[in-house]
Amino acid sequence: MRVFFEQNTIKQSLSDVQCNVCGRSVSKDATGGYFEDHVSISKTWGYHSPYDGEIHAMDVCVDCYQGWTEQFAIPPRVTEYICFDHGLCACSC
Repeated sequence: MRVFFEQNTIKQSLSDVQCNVCGRSVSKDATGGYFEDHVSISKTWGYHSPYDGEIHAMDVCVDCYQGWTEQFAIPPRVTEYICFDHGLCACSC
């Protein structure tokens, strides 16, 4: 769950990211500029669902994601991230 504070009537700034499963805040990194890695999901529901016309959004911390996906009958497909500037790396450039 993302918690915003009003800066003015036009712009919102992200003040916190909270895990929808456990409720804990996702910490900012050492520089205070970026939040720890987490899963952010947004789903716009369509026809033939009980949520027709609704948008559901959630954030899940790494610990809860791991516990959640361990319950899946079919695990998520995992591929390596390839950065065209640096090859296989963990950067987000």
